[in-house]
Amino acid sequence: MIDLCQINGQRVKPVWRLIAAKLRPMKTLHLIPLLSLLLVAVSEAQPANPPLQGCTSGVSRDQQRQCDQQASEQLTKSSRMTTLEGGWRLVRTKNPSGGPDAVSVMHVADSSTSDLRLAGVNLQCGKRGVEVILVTVQRGSIGDRPRVALSTTDGRREFEGTVIQSGEALLLPQAATDLAAHDWQNTPQLSVEIEARPDPIRGVIPLLGLGAAMKALVASCAAINP
Repeated sequence: MIDLCQINGQRVKPVWRLIAAKLRPMKTLHLIPLLSLLLVAVSEAQPANPPLQGCTSGVSRDQQRQCDQQASEQLTKSSRMTTLEGGWRLVRTKNPSGGPDAVSVMHVADSSTSDLRLAGVNLQCGKRGVEVILVTVQRGSIGDRPRVALSTTDGRREFEGTVIQSGEALLLPQAATDLAAHDWQNTPQLSVEIEARPDPIRGVIPLLGLGAAMKALVASCAAINP
């Protein structure tokens, strides 16, 4: 797995830490561009972009539009993004050190039915194949292993996740990757519950289009890791 905090021996500050800092105090539902940027940042291996301006709570509609525009500009500047079926996005980010690109598919959580601390899910190319990562706005301690419950129409599964990178990324075990490759492709949504303080993080992530997204990801992973 790509270490987002260390490139060529130099520590860099992932952009998602800046976006997460902006998201924590916000109480508006106009978060899709920001959540998308937060998810894309999980797959980036480059120095952080400048902080977003005017993205605090209580801003006017005009300021909110400017905030959304800034997020969109950072998305297009830092990564190549392809929109896929069902709202999935295939993201490819060049490695500044000249190594393999970082490639992932991601989907934001349904903001109408989710805790705003849940950004979404990121499936990325790892050294051992596809990795499933939940991305949150609430930072955990590196190395913590919170319990994660994932429910679909086929039932509920519980896992032990691992907090990685700067604390907003939660890596799930191989069993979750197996579900993403099979069972999850036959259900419309994934209900998520993550152990956290003071209350669990709960939300829903749409899964329609996951099959096509996984095919695109697997093909991209094979291309960068022949």
